Amino acid sequence: MSSFFCERTAEYMLVPLLQRVLEIRFGSAIPIFYWKTREGNRVSLDIHEGCSVRVLAMFARRPKVTGKTNLVAGKINFELIQFAQAARSVGIPAIVGFPAVTSLQGLYSAPPIFWLPLDLPSKGDFDFITDLSEECPLPLDIEGHPIQALSLKQVVEDVEKNAKIFSWGDAMEHISQLRLEHYLENSYFGFGWFGGYKPVYFLMPHNI
Repeated sequence: MSSFFCERTAEYMLVPLLQRVLEIRFGSAIPIFYWKTREGNRVSLDIHEGCSVRVLAMFARRPKVTGKTNLVAGKINFELIQFAQAARSVGIPAIVGFPAVTSLQGLYSAPPIFWLPLDLPSKGDFDFITDLSEECPLPLDIEGHPIQALSLKQVVEDVEKNAKIFSWGDAMEHISQLRLEHYLENSYFGFGWFGGYKPVYFLMPHNI
């Protein structure tokens, strides 16, 4: 199966949708693409001293053509499932966003968007498909069973319930450590991590 655009392109569509609903509940939601030498540096720490935030991680996944009309596929790499387990253990929920389209033009015609949890019962990569000819397309596992997708309301509720409130410094440290832990535990993972598995983080400032 082949892809026809990258995760970064998917992010350009997914980020505004998710940001909008987070802003409604939390007042503001700031998407960042974390770099330790930028968002995580001393200057940023000094500027944001006294700022407390909740954090949500979102991985964009790209659709792949299957050779069958209206049938598109996606994959959640096992590394993302591992990341989500580690992130949630410190109070950072993580999800996947998947635009179910068969062309780039489809990104601008209100396509089905699947927001998928990462607490999947999988010991490896998790593949799924969807049939866009259906009236209400659903993500299905490779055996044809529906996958429980999240509504945006449920994503917000998850953040509200499970996202810990961090100081800015603690938030950046957790983000940095999550990235470092995966790089160290999976020696083959470094190229893939820097090349395509870096999430968009949403920071929701919290006034204590």
